[in-house]
Formats: sequence, structure tokens, C-alpha cells
Amino acid sequence: MYYAMLTFAVILLAFNFALTKLYQKKNGVSEKAGYLFNSMVGLFTALIFFASNGFTVNITPFSAIMGFSYAALVTFYTIIGFKILEDGTMALYTLFLMVGGMTIPYIYGLLFLDEKFSYLRTLALFIIMAGVALANYSGEKLDKKRLMMCIAVFVLNGFVSVTSKLHQIEAVYDTVDTQDFVIITGVAKFIFAGILYLGAKKEESENKKLPFRFVLLLTAGSAAIAGLSSFFQLIGAANLPATVIYPFVTGGTIVFSSLAGMIFYREKITLKTAISIFLCFVGTLMFL
Repeated sequence: MYYAMLTFAVILLAFNFALTKLYQKKNGVSEKAGYLFNSMVGLFTALIFFASNGFTVNITPFSAIMGFSYAALVTFYTIIGFKILEDGTMALYTLFLMVGGMTIPYIYGLLFLDEKFSYLRTLALFIIMAGVALANYSGEKLDKKRLMMCIAVFVLNGFVSVTSKLHQIEAVYDTVDTQDFVIITGVAKFIFAGILYLGAKKEESENKKLPFRFVLLLTAGSAAIAGLSSFFQLIGAANLPATVIYPFVTGGTIVFSSLAGMIFYREKITLKTAISIFLCFVGTLMFL
């Protein structure tokens, strides 16, 4: 049942990537546009889950700290990501982001959560890493400054996964349920990204402007999809080892996002991409 939930969460993530890409095509890829999107998604996520929770929310100090820590980590790697994209490529950013998001929680689970080591799943992890690297590596050289920023993105996204895992399994402190935690992280994301949006300078290249009602529609749809995906991932985090859930999500996301690109944007699959998808698909299956 939990693997089925994770699979559904990954499919939702792929749809959300398609919505995000639509927003970028229509509203541009400036920092200000990115902060607006993330802030509005956080707001709608909180509102949607607040309504579905009967217009109530439970908050404990520990859950608030973990929720705001989660949002802060996401905000920090987003800021660094913009800096990487000034001189680098999206592929480089995606490579370090995704590999960090599955490698650090995998290692953390083995070292600190007493999760059982598996040769098969460790091999699967490296197969997925190879698939991600093949899909995103462009062969460009890294200077020291950009390398340090990439490592920071790797570590920050890794601890995003660790933070959500720790909240779901922590028994010592008083924690809220999954739906309440999604609300807390949504509010935190709205606040952090909103502050960045207000402080960001308008770029001259910002000539693409969507009507605000269309921005609201896109962000509301993204919030509903991303929020539901997070909900199922958090349930998985509470019931499956970290050494399983995050490599599974990463590998599955590569596969379904590629399929979403083919379906919604008629993107062509190159031989390199096809091999990458196959490696991620095989690696994901090995975690079942």
C-alpha cells in the first residue's frame, strides 16, 4: 500500500513539473517570477489542506520548527540555484539537487536510523545516480565557486528529505499529523518566498506577464497536486525506511517527468535520455 502511495506521489510530481514548465513558458524564468510562483503555491497548499482538514490546524513547537526548517532549506537552495543558473545550466543544478535529495537521506538512514543495509538497494541507488547524471551532465567544467554552490544545493536538498523523515518518525517530541504538517510547511513557504519576492529586483527581461488570475489558477493547481504528492510522501516517510523512499521517488520522478514531457510538450527522447530513463526505471524497481 505504501509503495502504491509513493508511486502515485511520483506521478503527481510529474504532472506538477508539467504545470511549472507551463508557468515558466508563459511568465518567464526570472527570480521574481520564481519567487511569486513558490510563494503562491505555498499559500494555496496551506489553504487547500486547511479546508480539507475542517478549517482547523494543530501546531506544536517541534512541528513548527521542523516545518519552517523544511521551508528555509528549500528557500536557500532555490536562491543558490538562481546563482548557479547565472553562469551554469539547469542540467547542472538538477544533477546536484536530485542526487543530494536521495543520497544524504539514504546514508543518514543507515548511520543514524539503524536501517538495514541492502546490497541490492545500494546497487539500485548507484544505478539511479548514473541515470540522473547521464540525463543532466553536460560536460562543462566547474570553477571552485560554482562547485561549492552545487555542493551546497546537494547538501541542502538532502537535509530537506532528512527533515521531513525525522518529523514523521520522531516519537520523543509532540508532533502533528501529516495533514497539519503540510499546512505548516505551506505557510512557511509562502512567508519565505514572499519575502524574497518583495525584495527581488525587477529584471529588464521580464517582458512576459500573465494575467494575475491565470497565475492564481496555475499556482492553485500546482498547490493541489504538489500538496497531495507531499502528503503521500510524508505517509511513506512515516512507514518506509529513508534508504528506500527517497531513491524510489527520485528514480520514479525521472521516469514519469520524461513521459510527461513527451505527452504535454511533445519533447523528443534522445538515446542518452532513453538510457537514463531505463536506468532509473530499473533502479526504482530494485527498491520494491
